[in-house]
Parts: sequence; C-alpha cells; structure tokens
Amino acid sequence: MRESRYNVWEERADAAYVYNGVSGALLRIVSEDLPGVRGYLAGEREAEERCSPALLADLIRGRMLVRDEFDELGFLASRYHLGRHDTRSFALTLVTSLGCNFDCPYCFEAKHPSIMNADVQAAVLRVLDDKLPEITSFSVTWYGGEPLVGKRSLLALSDEFIARCDAHDVFYRADIITNGSLLDEQTCAELRERRVGTCQVTLDGPPEIHDRMRPTAGGRGTFWGIVKNLRHAVAYLDVVVRVNIGGQNFDRVEELLQMLAAEGFAGKLTVYPGQLVGVDDGAAAPSATYGHHCFTSPEFARAQQAFQDLTERYGFSSPSLPRATSAPCTAVRANELIVGSKGELYKCFESVGNRLEVIGDIHQYQEANGRLEKWLKYDPFADTECRECVALPVCMGGCAHHAMDPKLYNNRCDTFRYTYQEQVGRFVDMAEREGLEGLASATNVAARMEKAR
Repeated sequence: MRESRYNVWEERADAAYVYNGVSGALLRIVSEDLPGVRGYLAGEREAEERCSPALLADLIRGRMLVRDEFDELGFLASRYHLGRHDTRSFALTLVTSLGCNFDCPYCFEAKHPSIMNADVQAAVLRVLDDKLPEITSFSVTWYGGEPLVGKRSLLALSDEFIARCDAHDVFYRADIITNGSLLDEQTCAELRERRVGTCQVTLDGPPEIHDRMRPTAGGRGTFWGIVKNLRHAVAYLDVVVRVNIGGQNFDRVEELLQMLAAEGFAGKLTVYPGQLVGVDDGAAAPSATYGHHCFTSPEFARAQQAFQDLTERYGFSSPSLPRATSAPCTAVRANELIVGSKGELYKCFESVGNRLEVIGDIHQYQEANGRLEKWLKYDPFADTECRECVALPVCMGGCAHHAMDPKLYNNRCDTFRYTYQEQVGRFVDMAEREGLEGLASATNVAARMEKAR
C-alpha cells in the first residue's frame, strides 16, 4: 500500500487531519497513532504492527491509502468519462429571455433581446419527452438575460415539467439565476410552487459601488430594490448572494456584509465571491472591453480566503471543502444543454448570445454542428499541469471554456489549486470545534456544524 497523491495534511496540537480529494473524506488521527502511520507511509516494515487495523481500514476506505499498483489518474479519467456520458440524469439551462433590464459593464453576453415563444417551449417539451423513458432525474436552471423578464414562459414550462416528471416517477428540481429586481413576493411564491429551490442574486458592494456595476438599462441604481425583494425571498427560497469581486470593489466587501447583517439576513442566506473575467470571444459583449482590474486566478484564490473570513464573521457562510466530482459542468457533459430564447443551443454559460458559439437548434437537438465536438473532446488529462495537480479530483480541469482560450487559459483553475492548505486548515478548525472523531465525509461534518447552529 502507498499514500494517495491527493492527500492534504493539517497538523494540530493533539492530532493530525488528512483530507483526500478523490473521496472527499477527512480523517482525524490522534497523536499517539501518528508515528505508526508515518512509519507505514515511509515504508517501514515494523510500522504496520504499530497501526491499528481499524485505522488502516479508515485510511483505505477514505482513499488516503491505495494499492501500490493502483492508477489514481486512470481512476479519475474513468470517473470523468462516466460523468460526462451519464444518461441517467438530464439537465437543461433555459434562457427564457435574452433581454435584460440591467446594463452591467462586465456582462459576458452579447444580448439580442427576445422572449422564448410557444414554438420553442413546445420543442423543449418534445426533447424532455424523448428523454423521460431513460432518465431518473431532470434538473433545470432558469437563466438569462434576465429569466424573470420571461416569467410567463418559465411558469408554463415548469408546470409541464412537473406533470411529466411526476407521471414518469422522475425526480425534478430547478434553480434560478436572476438579478433580483423582479423577485416580488408573488413571484417568489410562484417559483417555490414550481419546485425552484435555490435562487442566486448578485450584489457587488454597498449601494454606490453596486449601482455603478449593476445599473438598470436606463442608468438607475438597483441596490435597494434588490434588498427589498430579498426580505421576502428568503422565506420562500434558498437565497445565495454572489459578489463579483475585482480591484474596484473588493475593499468594500465588508461594508456590504455589514449592511446585509443590519438588514437581518445573517443565517438566512449565504454569500460567496465570484471572479470577474474579461471575455472577448468575438461577440459584442460588454466584458470584451471591461477595463477595470480583474483578479488573476491566484489573486482571486487569496481574495476568496479573505472574503471567507468576512462571511464567517458576519454569519453568511461556514467553512467547506470541495466535493470530489466527475465531469464538472454542462459544457463537458453530453446529456446537458443550454437553450437560448430563440431555440439556439449552447454548451457554456459564457457562450449565451454569441452566434459564433451556437452548436445547434432545439428543434433538431440531436443534429449538433461541429462546434459541439470541441466541448465533448475536451480532456483535462491531456494537460500536464492538470495531471500533476493536487486539485484535479475536485475540479477535473476547471473551466473548459477558459482552458480552450489562450487568452483565458491561466484562469481555468479552481481556487483549491492555490489555497488547498488554507481551505483544509479552515475546515479542520471547524471540525475541531465540532468534535470530529475518525473518518467522516467533509460534507457531513459541515452539515452537522450547520445543524448545531
């Protein structure tokens, strides 16, 4: 047996913790057991006698120890392939409206305002009907533009999805990414009735910062209108607030969190940082000329840790570790599609509105053009840096869109690559407070901590 290449160790006064990215498990090893474990990992013959069978079994079960001949890279490649071609689950991202009532200067979409019409909706339902006999779950992300500009289509399709999935005993869930301006209480109730569980809304700082970064199409401020809607939204939906951070607003994050805490949102919603990236892929999108300082991936990784300190302090997050994954996103999963408001098909969120990235049409969804091939042939295991990276099991190559663009290549990585020690250490601090013993899923430890709160 040998040690996994995807272990991350964290030492404490009376114990050591080891996290494994392949399993997503965390193991606590008390001080008196450490010499035996370290000797075993160093290949000392007599060390196995000093390790309890139960501890060795935990190390093996958590994939911290693997057989000498075991090919971890091959195992991950197989996991990636199976995830990419999983036919049991089907997912659609639906752009009910490519139009938007905001005019954000960093938006990566080339908007051509349109509402999803009845013909496109009917085609979407035909695709679902084709899939229902072979799937066990169906998930939808409502997207835009601003999806609630096309609320009528959203509600009508939701009712059909629920009826069809229930009739075939297929699990159905949905979430929505919205700017929050149209999230009145009636809409929140309608979304919950349609099994929309999570709602992502963006606030980019205190009012004067946010209103500059996310104004209406007419140039008006939007901060307080969104906050007003969040007051009732948290009673209906799991609300996640995204804060897009860069050089122009990062130093104002704490002020935003203070305002949200003063509004009584602590413990009622979560807040996380998003990375601003200037995308210029041939479409006339605002981000192509976005001139403000955008963090590089290493810079964003460090900023994310400082952001996490603040959100923990104000009650908007708790430490977490990334889960092991297979194929990480819609772009590289064969059984997932993004449907534009006119029925055009894409594979990546950042491609929406870009005619150069259309892979087909919903009316003939099985007849994609050659642009699909680049997504389904993207292989992170052909990248030397990915193959050698400790973060590979949890990011599987990161963002394929960025990886395939020479200008964005260095922004492809998940932050775990740069701050894995800090992330594990932060989580271990919570595990110590929680009283973790032995082997546990990092996710379960976090869930127990949240429940205890």
